[in-house]
Amino acid sequence: MNIKDVAVLAGVSPATVSRFVNTPESVASATAQKIERVIDTTGYRIDRKSQAIELNKNPTIGVLIPSLLNPVFSEVVAGIQQRARHFGYSTLVVDTQYDSEQEQQAAIDLIRQRVEGVILTIADVSDNAALELLRSFKFPYCLLHNQSVENEPCVFVDNYQAGKDVAQKILEYGHTKIGMVTGHFASSDRAKKRYEGFKQGLKDRGIELSQLLEVDQNKLIPFTTSEMRLLSAECSPTVWFCSNDLLALKTMNALKSTGRRIPQDVSVVGFDGMGLGQLVSPNLSTVAVPHFDMGKMAVDILFNAKTGSIKRREFALKYELQMKGSLGAVPVITQFN
Repeated sequence: MNIKDVAVLAGVSPATVSRFVNTPESVASATAQKIERVIDTTGYRIDRKSQAIELNKNPTIGVLIPSLLNPVFSEVVAGIQQRARHFGYSTLVVDTQYDSEQEQQAAIDLIRQRVEGVILTIADVSDNAALELLRSFKFPYCLLHNQSVENEPCVFVDNYQAGKDVAQKILEYGHTKIGMVTGHFASSDRAKKRYEGFKQGLKDRGIELSQLLEVDQNKLIPFTTSEMRLLSAECSPTVWFCSNDLLALKTMNALKSTGRRIPQDVSVVGFDGMGLGQLVSPNLSTVAVPHFDMGKMAVDILFNAKTGSIKRREFALKYELQMKGSLGAVPVITQFN
């Protein structure tokens, strides 16, 4: 960063920042507080040499995602990078591990790196320090997967409605004993919206959710003993809806390990539509989301928002129910060996 970057973030002139550094008493208190907040947040030092940054003339977009372990975000990043290259931009990707503190630090680091803007997927738009930081500095950004609550740049699918649609489809197969496996709601507002829509879709038909299992979605490890006990109980649901495809594949594997056949004995439905789900047998029933296209569109939205050239800021893309494969009719009699 340099003094001009500090000035832009503080909303003042470079000369005012210079006066603050050299003769702070000559700057109005309110203005001084703005400058001081930027310096404290970014860790900028007026005497620090920044030649290495200055020599890097390649414009860059910052990308903040919750996990590199989930192939979904690889598709998203691929879309972002393809579109960014079209405009002559490179990308700087940061994995935040579904952790709000890491999200905030990542936002600070990207600002320090002087990226042109940030595309980000965060835990929760209603209460997020990273998002508040970008908002307060008027730093260009676009939410991806998260649906805005303040009419700000974002691209997403309607997770609530998709959850309701999955409930409707599952009920058409005759299931009434229904469970859900989800990541922790505190780390994903998308998972929470899918759950809320799914639960409401069941309720609209007079059915209550039989079982809810919240697990750590950022670790590719087997279910714990207590979690397996819930999945394998004789009175357990005949179908499980999972908040993402990785959890669905994990659930399928766990159920198969107990001797259950899918979908003859128990059904599983995921959410994302990642290609890996079509490489297992049976194919994973899922809600297909256009992740690659979302990534490309996020770049366009970011640039348009940066220049103020569009009035529309929120874009909802279509999803597709792909229910063939691991979703079957409710079993009449279920036996386990």
